[in-house]
Amino acid sequence: MANASLKNKLNKLKDDGFFDNLVIKRGIEKEFFRVNKSGYISKKSHPESLGSALTNRYITTDFAEAQVELVTPVFEDVNALYDFLYSLHVFVAQNIDKNEMLWPFSMPPRIKKESDINLGFYHQSNIGLLKHVYRRGLKVRYGPTMQCVSGMHYNFSIKPSSLFIFNGSSDQKNIDSAYLGLIRNFKRLFWFVLSEYGQTNIVDKSFIKNREHILKELNEEDMYLKNATSLRMSEIGYQSKAQKDLGIKYNSLSGFLEKIKNAITVPYPEFEKKELKDHEGNYHQISNGIIQIENEYYDSIRPKRSSTNNMRPYDLLKNFGIEYVEVRGIDISPYDLTGMSIHQMHFLDLILLYCLIKPSPEISDHEKNEIDSNDYKAIYKGRDEGIEMLIDGKETNIRSAKNKIIKDLKLLAGYLKESDSIHESIEIVLNCKKGIISDDSFHNTGLERAKSNIKDLRSDSTKDIDSIKKEAELSLDELNKIQINSKEEMDEYVKNYNLSL
Repeated sequence: MANASLKNKLNKLKDDGFFDNLVIKRGIEKEFFRVNKSGYISKKSHPESLGSALTNRYITTDFAEAQVELVTPVFEDVNALYDFLYSLHVFVAQNIDKNEMLWPFSMPPRIKKESDINLGFYHQSNIGLLKHVYRRGLKVRYGPTMQCVSGMHYNFSIKPSSLFIFNGSSDQKNIDSAYLGLIRNFKRLFWFVLSEYGQTNIVDKSFIKNREHILKELNEEDMYLKNATSLRMSEIGYQSKAQKDLGIKYNSLSGFLEKIKNAITVPYPEFEKKELKDHEGNYHQISNGIIQIENEYYDSIRPKRSSTNNMRPYDLLKNFGIEYVEVRGIDISPYDLTGMSIHQMHFLDLILLYCLIKPSPEISDHEKNEIDSNDYKAIYKGRDEGIEMLIDGKETNIRSAKNKIIKDLKLLAGYLKESDSIHESIEIVLNCKKGIISDDSFHNTGLERAKSNIKDLRSDSTKDIDSIKKEAELSLDELNKIQINSKEEMDEYVKNYNLSL
């Protein structure tokens, strides 16, 4: 039987006109690697034909010079979002070296040696050098291999006029409260998200070389866990042990910001030992805190505020409040050229809307431990339908827990304007392939898929290509206007940047 209290809440929102006036805004960021014809990470610099990695709004780089990051504009229409993301892939494929391809998985290809991984470089300006120093810091703290994990970031918000109907107020404190409630519920349901979006159950042996792990040998080249969902989100993936003790529960925006500020400004012994500068006197960390900057905080979801004036994320949230949430715990799907299908977008919208609407009490220390326990089980054993999850303090079979959530999601879908297509998306996502399925090695499977994908992308043409090309050209013009700074200026810039908190 459907949740009666949820149904009452949905009926109230319907009567208020929430669903008739609901407008969801979303955008996507995707990281992935350029690889050579043998499937190894490219050693070539970011191509000029893609524009400037510092100033291009749509195409930049992440940790590594060969790690492309695509950034879409914000769309109210899922199909338009997907089309633009696909167009970005087409443009990249047609403007990289003819011997290069795009790696289709979140976990990196075989890494011969860590020295092959070149850090992203962003021009000899203060802001460009700061981005590079940040990446040097990541390398110093975690090693370059860990940072080669890639994924999808899904940025989600409700149009202010729609949120006004939901909140009954346009006050920013109420908006913050609504998004924080969404975040807390998403944390509670992240184990479910892992079970439906996890695609990384296998890694090449080179990825875990000289690292502690609990993986099993699959073949001569690969390690795996049969029932794992997302090794990307595991302790061998994009994680930081130092951040585990921050205890962030998202019960208030001020509490979140205080913990983030302390994580940046209070020295952390392990990172303090590494010092801010290398033996040549060049910065190789921005700060010696648990995190160097706000973006180093790793979580499945984060509150965000956009900006065009280079304000720090901390200051943006403190001064203006939450504008949207950034979902980060999503693996690249190898079964769609873009890494995320339209059906997966619809389904994620539904989950996030459910998290917004469902009551969301504050998270206690005890519940935080429950959430962490559920995530751990889902990451390592989530494909085993016999495992027990902790739901409201009670052990519940994962299949039963999933079925309850699915019933709620289907109930919610019935209230939406595109109900039929969303119900279709639910069924498709629930029954789609999950994990890497192949008789060949992880590396060879990725190589063959990359060859097939690049062939398709290079032969295609899309309506957004011209605007993407124009942005690349404009970004190079913008780069030429940026001042080159001296080492002394950079030293002063970093000092002032740290003092800004």
